[in-house]
Amino acid sequence: MRVGYKEQISPQLKVWNRDQCHKMHLKSLEILERTGIEVHDDEAREIYKKGGAKIDGKRVRIPSYMVKRSLKSAPNRIVLSGTGERKLQLDENMVYYGLGTDLPHFQDYLTGEYRKTLYQDIVNSTKVTDFLANIDFAASLGIASDVTTKLADLYHMKAMLENTTKPILTTATDRENLQGMIDMAAAAVGGYDELKLDPVFLLYTEPISPLKNSPEAHQKLILAAECEIPVTYAAGISSGATGPVTIAGNLAVGNAECLAGLVLHQLVNSGAPFMYGIVAAPLDLKTTIACYGGPEVPLNFCVVGEMGRYYGLPTFGQAGNTDSGTVDLQASIDAAFSILVAAQSGTNLVHDVGYIGNGMVGSLEMLVLCDECIGMTKRFMKGIDLSQESLAVDLIDEIGPGGNYLESEHTLNNFKNEYWFPEYFNRKSFNPGQNSNRETVKNKIKEKIKDILSKKESSILSDNIREKINDIIDEYEEKIAD
Repeated sequence: MRVGYKEQISPQLKVWNRDQCHKMHLKSLEILERTGIEVHDDEAREIYKKGGAKIDGKRVRIPSYMVKRSLKSAPNRIVLSGTGERKLQLDENMVYYGLGTDLPHFQDYLTGEYRKTLYQDIVNSTKVTDFLANIDFAASLGIASDVTTKLADLYHMKAMLENTTKPILTTATDRENLQGMIDMAAAAVGGYDELKLDPVFLLYTEPISPLKNSPEAHQKLILAAECEIPVTYAAGISSGATGPVTIAGNLAVGNAECLAGLVLHQLVNSGAPFMYGIVAAPLDLKTTIACYGGPEVPLNFCVVGEMGRYYGLPTFGQAGNTDSGTVDLQASIDAAFSILVAAQSGTNLVHDVGYIGNGMVGSLEMLVLCDECIGMTKRFMKGIDLSQESLAVDLIDEIGPGGNYLESEHTLNNFKNEYWFPEYFNRKSFNPGQNSNRETVKNKIKEKIKDILSKKESSILSDNIREKINDIIDEYEEKIAD
């Protein structure tokens, strides 16, 4: 018998060990106890106070035992459902990819022109998302400029509920809008109890780094806890600007901010679903942009994955985005690199796929390109099987020296599962006389997008549910008008 043998199938990358995670945790506890956070919502301050925090005006200092208690009560997995099906199991080392939420501009995939994001762009993004096999969850990608500004997130939710069966990541302007979105989702799944049991969306809300929290952010966090809507409180912190310039220092602040959100959330409803996250990026001190591409952002999210496993919490990741203003060589490198590292990091819900232009522009081309990169990454992460069937020693003996495996039944039975076959990348034999611009990856992607969007338009929801959703939006429109 063989002893002490451990087979590794999936390729692995480890940035921090448990001791390093513990060191980060202790430093963040020191920040919360000594420096504290600034809380601008009266209800949130009162909840912190009743839970044992020390209050000095708007400054709230959180003892370590409160963090420990919250980490113990928060569930270690979240399940997100699509319409009628539990689809994403957000627990250790399960990785899913999807879009982001907040881009003010869009690049037309046919002309390359830039313009403000429109409601139809949200609809189109959702339809493309629903088609792409390797995109696991939907998000608005942009902020619609041709609807009532304050209610844009309600219109985004309507577009997504009507056009995809996949789970949804979303933001909300404030507590009132979040309540409207909860009402819409409940209408789509058959009621509020059904929504709690099988949530179809996860809310992304965040503090204002460093260590400050707006009333809206905390009010949304409180409502999400009360209604048991899965939520992440992930700091969008930029090293060298809103956090220390060192990666470790920046992550220590972001970690403290996320833990402070967790404490409030669990004080409101112990056991409500919460996702750990830090959306950290470096400030490029040459150009003063907070980077989306490059090596540091994926490295930060590797730490998020390690810290999430240390805490026993589901995690928020990021990949498939670029600082480039169009889908070019730079965008392709950023996409492939960040998507692969996200898989290695083990972060559960990897968002912002389809972002170009430094988090300002949405691109359907980038979204489809990333779908191809994710497919490649999934094959890489399967690793190499060492089963008897895969090693094929009997077949090797049967074929013998100088033989041919092309016609063997073993090849026929295994080639589809063993290899990845691209849809857009070029694998044709090189022939200078037959090169054509129509064969480029970009043109293939454009044709695919055109094909997806040309399909007959039809909502996945019944007319009755659509009417309920429209009534909710009309009610909010009337409030604004009054």
